[in-house]
Amino acid sequence: MKQFLMLNTLFLLLFFSACAPRGAMIKVDTLVAQGEYKNAAKFSQKKIDLDDIYAKDNLLWQLQTAYNYLLLDEINSSTISYFDNSEMLMKHYRQQRLSEDISQTLSATLLNDTTRPYIGTEYDGIMTNTYKAIEYMKLGDTNSARVEFNRAIDRQRRAKIFFNKMIKKEQAAIDKKELESQKKGENLKVEDSEIDTLLKQKYSNLHNFKAYPDFVNPMTTYLAGLFAKADNNPSKAQNLLKEAYGMMPNNKDVKDDLYKENKEPTVWVIFENGQAPVLKEWRVDFPIWIFTDKLSYISVALPQIVERKRAYEYLNIALDDNQTLQTKYLCSMENVIKTEFEKNYPTVVRRAILSAATKTAINYAVQESTQNNGSTAALLVSVASAIYQIASTQADTRIWTTLPKEFQLARFLRPQSGKIDIKNPNGGFIETIDLPKRDNILVYIKLALPYSKASVLIVPF
Repeated sequence: MKQFLMLNTLFLLLFFSACAPRGAMIKVDTLVAQGEYKNAAKFSQKKIDLDDIYAKDNLLWQLQTAYNYLLLDEINSSTISYFDNSEMLMKHYRQQRLSEDISQTLSATLLNDTTRPYIGTEYDGIMTNTYKAIEYMKLGDTNSARVEFNRAIDRQRRAKIFFNKMIKKEQAAIDKKELESQKKGENLKVEDSEIDTLLKQKYSNLHNFKAYPDFVNPMTTYLAGLFAKADNNPSKAQNLLKEAYGMMPNNKDVKDDLYKENKEPTVWVIFENGQAPVLKEWRVDFPIWIFTDKLSYISVALPQIVERKRAYEYLNIALDDNQTLQTKYLCSMENVIKTEFEKNYPTVVRRAILSAATKTAINYAVQESTQNNGSTAALLVSVASAIYQIASTQADTRIWTTLPKEFQLARFLRPQSGKIDIKNPNGGFIETIDLPKRDNILVYIKLALPYSKASVLIVPF
């Protein structure tokens, strides 16, 4: 009976720990999509566990809170503060993962991924530094903005090094567990060919996208190049803009920034368009020989990327003398996310298979030991073991949902009137913007859904 109570308690903990954050993330995502940025900031801020700074979902809530404050376009310290906290947590978790030994990594590998702390993706860190740079530009703090752009570009460079180290450590733990299972007469390994075949059948669109270089966000590189150009660092600007143009060769505005000097006051409109992908859980059955002569099928819960839509095909920008420009496609945040997701997916699948197979083997052993024991307690233990296996098989679907689907760009000379009107493709009015009298002006617009309230940041630099 004690075993039954323990398994039942574990089931309840898993159920509530998985459901509560998911519902809250949907809530904040909905608020941002509707343009309720202040309510989204307050909601996400309340979800941060102040008693335990390393609570498993705190990093995600810190990111959401910082971003929501940025979208408010208010002068306060909250944006920088929460992004600083996010960076601190990402650094802590990365150091922790790389310093733990194989046995610790193995223990974590066998857990449900939702019970592990959210340590952040590489693009989380890159966007953190990018958004901090924008906030410092808005505040007129050129030195701090320069530091953040340098960090963002350096993070893109170092991301591959950290990622490869972490993948090697987790793969070594998986290999060790699979070898141990074979020595005990179990075989908790599914062959790579079977994994590839099943995934291609069930998830055929996993690779159907144009990838960018690993861990590189073209928008970050481009914006850092613009800043360097305004910051009187032509050599650095040339290198960054050349790299950006290489990733976005069809955008004339990027080409102009690379090859032309800005001799008159210029405006850049960057449009965060639509909603980034979300992750949903899907299940797939893999055949596995739990013991040498007993074929079984294990149900594995995996995360699957679900694409979402743009708010608009483009935005219209009305200038003086009835002139109108349209924002043009710059780059895809969705593809940045997919590139990293795809690179990490083989290890996610391996870890999920090993975890499910281990729990199946344990459940099988429990059933074998209790099938000849007709007591009620033995039956309850067997049932509880099966329930725990099902309940604990869950995919980790945590992701920074409020990022955009794509970035768009428009570049033009500052109109003499100092005003521009932003309209949707149907002619619907979005906002009139008064442009400051500066040589370089960034107008940063966020719209997740059609007809929702836009976030508009005016950033002279």
